[in-house]
Amino acid sequence: MCGLIACCALSLASMKLEERITYLLPDDKSTLSSDLDLIQSAPQQHRMLITLHAVDDDLAGLALANFTGQFAQTMQSDFFTKVAYKPDTLNPNFFVALRDMVPSLFSTDMQSMVSNYVEPDSISKTLTAQKQTLGTIGGIVKAPTIAADPLNLHQTALQKVASLAYMKNLRVLHGVFMTEDGKNSLIMATTPVMATNSKAAVALEREIERLSMTLPQGITWTVLGAQRYTAANTLTIKNDIQTTSIIASIALLGIVICFLRTKQLFFLLLLPLLSYCAGASAVAVGWKPASAITFGFGPILVGMTIDFGLHLYYVLGTKKTPKCQLLQSAVAPIAISGLTTVAAFSLLLLSPVPGLRQLSVFITVGLLVALGLTLFVLPHVISGHTGHIASKPLPKFSRNGRVAILIITTVVFIGGCIGSSNLHFQDHIRALGVRPAELLKAEKDIRKIWGTTSGEALLFAFGDSVDDAVRSTSEVISRLSSKEASTIVGLTPLLPSQQQQLDNRQNWEKFWATHPAVLPIVQQKGIALGFAKHAFTPFYDFVRTSPQSITVKSLRELGMGTLLDTMLVERSVSPQIETDASTKTNTVAVSSDSKPDTSVVGVPSAFTLISYLSDTKTVNAVFTPELERKYNVRLISGSRLGKELASVLTSTFAQFIAYALGLIVIIIVLVHRAIKQSVCALLPACFGLLMMGGVMGLLGRPLSLFSLAGALLVLGHGVDYGVYATHAIKNKSLGTSQAILVSGLTSLAGFGSLLFANHPALFDMGLSVFTGLLAAMPCALLVLPALFSEDT
Repeated sequence: MCGLIACCALSLASMKLEERITYLLPDDKSTLSSDLDLIQSAPQQHRMLITLHAVDDDLAGLALANFTGQFAQTMQSDFFTKVAYKPDTLNPNFFVALRDMVPSLFSTDMQSMVSNYVEPDSISKTLTAQKQTLGTIGGIVKAPTIAADPLNLHQTALQKVASLAYMKNLRVLHGVFMTEDGKNSLIMATTPVMATNSKAAVALEREIERLSMTLPQGITWTVLGAQRYTAANTLTIKNDIQTTSIIASIALLGIVICFLRTKQLFFLLLLPLLSYCAGASAVAVGWKPASAITFGFGPILVGMTIDFGLHLYYVLGTKKTPKCQLLQSAVAPIAISGLTTVAAFSLLLLSPVPGLRQLSVFITVGLLVALGLTLFVLPHVISGHTGHIASKPLPKFSRNGRVAILIITTVVFIGGCIGSSNLHFQDHIRALGVRPAELLKAEKDIRKIWGTTSGEALLFAFGDSVDDAVRSTSEVISRLSSKEASTIVGLTPLLPSQQQQLDNRQNWEKFWATHPAVLPIVQQKGIALGFAKHAFTPFYDFVRTSPQSITVKSLRELGMGTLLDTMLVERSVSPQIETDASTKTNTVAVSSDSKPDTSVVGVPSAFTLISYLSDTKTVNAVFTPELERKYNVRLISGSRLGKELASVLTSTFAQFIAYALGLIVIIIVLVHRAIKQSVCALLPACFGLLMMGGVMGLLGRPLSLFSLAGALLVLGHGVDYGVYATHAIKNKSLGTSQAILVSGLTSLAGFGSLLFANHPALFDMGLSVFTGLLAAMPCALLVLPALFSEDT
């Protein structure tokens, strides 16, 4: 035992804990896991949207714009490496540069627009307006643009720029991003903090709280980012661990006062303590860092391991039989129950969720240590319960009593079947974590203020070059209806593939070849309006020279770098760190588990192009697995992720329950070698599973990943109770009823404390196991004696 304590102490001393949300997500090669990795790699995961609100009209407009600039400057820190509150510095010749892009964008629809522009009447109206503009104060500034583009052809390209407008209500007032009424301004802050890095996310949340204290009276703000959800989950888990531990301790203390007022209590409590330390040490050795969520289930292990000691404690209290015989009679049920529970939980090592694998090691090692201590150490230090209750056998019922119990059991059974028929699996990925009302309101407010849409889908296109990704995106988007394509926010309308640009430029040249009279008409009407003969020479030269292609570089030179960074990612580095030459990284945010990105076909790609689509049935139906493999793209949407999650849960739940039940049945049958006794041992577990499903179905709670772990716990605990009760009925053992009652109460105390948790993972585990054990324990104490008494 001293060696065990020393090993545990050394392991625990080097243990590191983290509260990463990734511990709750699959990390296998499944579609769900790949999709989640892709979402984490999106640049938007590194951006926080900050909206400043002017409560009073006096602070709106210019006053809010000035404060936005000052406030953005104070945000520059290790937490915010890039703060954008105004447009990038635009090219002084912005409109001329847009005009230069027209030939490469000269598609059929644009050709139709330009055809209208070059009609004689349209030329007259446009040149007249240009002449009037020159007569204004700003005319001198606009003169070069008018000379280069007298027909305003740049407006056709400007409509393509609108395809990048993710926020429909975004305007530029007083030089900053604002709403049209001037009451809201926008700051887009890039942070190196990973949405999966809980420790850094909490530190970022503290920085947000600090910044909120600097806001002046009359100005409020809304801050939204994936990191805030991570911080909320982390802090919730920490609070839940403290709350549930206190509640479980109080409940266990009450049980001790009622049932275990004995000097031997120290050794009974030492058993779960050492088991807990052993399980924690195993996790500390196997995972660096380990998940703090795992240790949130500590009360569960305490409730399970103390069962072994309680059973031995009450059996040894029977003074009418020699201690050696009592030990022999106690070894079999304790060993069988321990092995069945270990068998069930060891299967979680095959789970695709790292948090469940850690939980498996934590509980399995703890149970094995508790089993060893119970069988080989406890008999030497405890003498058993000395009260009269230790001599009580399982209850015996009259015929009428048995009938009443079986009728009640049948009614409960029917209710469980009805409730279980309403069971469904969790189909929303966000339901895995906490979603505070404050952040949900922030989402709603930002969508309303800036005109963003809900229910979006992300289209990822992969390629060895930007052109490969653009071409793939264009190909798949062409399969959508015109209505669906019109809602897309993406880069392809402004940056067609090089082949498409070449075709467009050829159309441009053909257009002017078939419209030779346009330039003379422009010159003639211009002279008639008072323009100099050579006023539009730059425009004539533009039409007659070979146009240039559009590239990412030319778009950046145009002043669209910020928009490009939200849609185009270069994969020369980890996908979890945005590639941006102007962005500095900081050690506070670099993830230790970064891994290279791969495309949907498993081939590394240098570039990823992201487009935003509507999450509709028709859009999702277009992107079949065959289409995605062909064009090396991947569509990820909330509805798709929900279906993938439900699929994973359905297959995982059925698989683990079937395997666990199969292992347990084999162990039980090999030990008892009798059908009746095997059924007797399995009945509490099956009844507990049915009640668990019935209650969750009646409450409308979906089955989650941690409900799966809860089902295994119900299965293991139920079999324990069944084994103890069966052994007692068969051998007329004494003390079993009290052992089952007290051990059941300790388990209910541990699992019941999780009902006070706010985190869905802890609550789901608590609800599933608490309701299951609440049925399994009475089944072992009452139903089994009624069904399998001596005269039956």
